Amino acid sequence: MEINTIFLIVLLLLIVILLTRVISLQSQLNELKRDVERIENGAGIMPRSSLNYPVSSSTQSSSSEHPTEWSELDQELILMIQQGNKIKAIKKLREARNLSLKDAKDYVDALDRTSS
Repeated sequence: MEINTIFLIVLLLLIVILLTRVISLQSQLNELKRDVERIENGAGIMPRSSLNYPVSSSTQSSSSEHPTEWSELDQELILMIQQGNKIKAIKKLREARNLSLKDAKDYVDALDRTSS
């Protein structure tokens, strides 16, 4: 009888450990599914090579006018930069495009250089 009791206790412990592991794996799977959905919807993390950093107008053409292909977001960011809110511009860009801090800062810096 004592061996059966020990066997049942060990069996129950193994079941609890396995259930814990399955729950952990399920949560990881759900997180991966959310990441895939974000990437499919275009809101995922963009690789550095796919970022279209603004190009200065001096390299685009010899005229001093700004590029007309700036998006609405770029225009908002330029306004924030001109008002001295560079950190807010970085934060807004990070939220809008789900970028890392470094990528957002590099983009805003490039935008700042092209707009001045």
